[in-house]
Amino acid sequence: MTTFVLRRVLISVPVLWGVLTATFFGFRLIAGNPVDIILGTKGSAADRIRLYHELGLDRPLFSQYLDFLRGAIHFDFGASYATRQPVWNEISLRLPYTVELALTAFVVATLIGVVAGSVSALFSRRSLGHTVTFVSVLGISLPTYVLGTLLALVFGVDLHILPVAGPGDAKNLVLPSVTLAVPLAAVTTRLVRASMLQVLGMEFVRTARAKGVRRSFIIFKHVLRNALVPVVTILGLILANLLGGAIIVENVFNWPGLGTLAVNAAATRDYPVIEGTVFFFAVVLISANLIVDVVYGLIDPRIQHS
Repeated sequence: MTTFVLRRVLISVPVLWGVLTATFFGFRLIAGNPVDIILGTKGSAADRIRLYHELGLDRPLFSQYLDFLRGAIHFDFGASYATRQPVWNEISLRLPYTVELALTAFVVATLIGVVAGSVSALFSRRSLGHTVTFVSVLGISLPTYVLGTLLALVFGVDLHILPVAGPGDAKNLVLPSVTLAVPLAAVTTRLVRASMLQVLGMEFVRTARAKGVRRSFIIFKHVLRNALVPVVTILGLILANLLGGAIIVENVFNWPGLGTLAVNAAATRDYPVIEGTVFFFAVVLISANLIVDVVYGLIDPRIQHS
């Protein structure tokens, strides 16, 4: 197992390097630069030269890249161009909002997904099962920004039931968390349904039915328990994807998390903040994949040798 984990960690290192390298060069090659955005039309030529030097943008690109890699190795991405605060301070201020949103959506998605998937499997040949399957496909297909906009228009603008923007009490969390949870709940529904249908056709379930065991006992004690094993192994990956999906949802509902921080930084070409947030999200996703691989390896030792 140790060799298996080390191999997965070593594979993750070049992946992280590739993501950071693509981010560094990608944002510097597109049109626009921080100096023009910061100074606008007010700065003189001397001001621009001075600011280029202060930000270190007048040095050769490859030198900037090497400094960037050295900083990334030490988890140091410098200070934000906009606020002049260390990048990790900016991230630490926004992270609790994103974690709160992601965890709430995770709980909602898991509960809905398990219940809906179970119903869809148990009534797979009836209209109820077909309806749940249709809704889950719709939930997967509907873009998050479209769903969020529709929910905001219906429950916020038209019905005035829920607030549509900014943090606050529990009501402010409802619309963004539901918007973020719907696609993951739909995916979980499909996974639970497929897994339960497979377990329902196994020999031990037929044997239990033949012995006259109560249907409810078979479902909760045997079928659901075994069907959730493959689902549980990917819950960490689902949670990590929620953090990434929060980027869109946070901007739709003006939620002050890492998503809005990253988008605002991209719009203003705040390179240190962009690189820091991308690094954070990349580490979370890579770590989640690593944990899932390890869990699979523990469940099925054959995977360790593949």
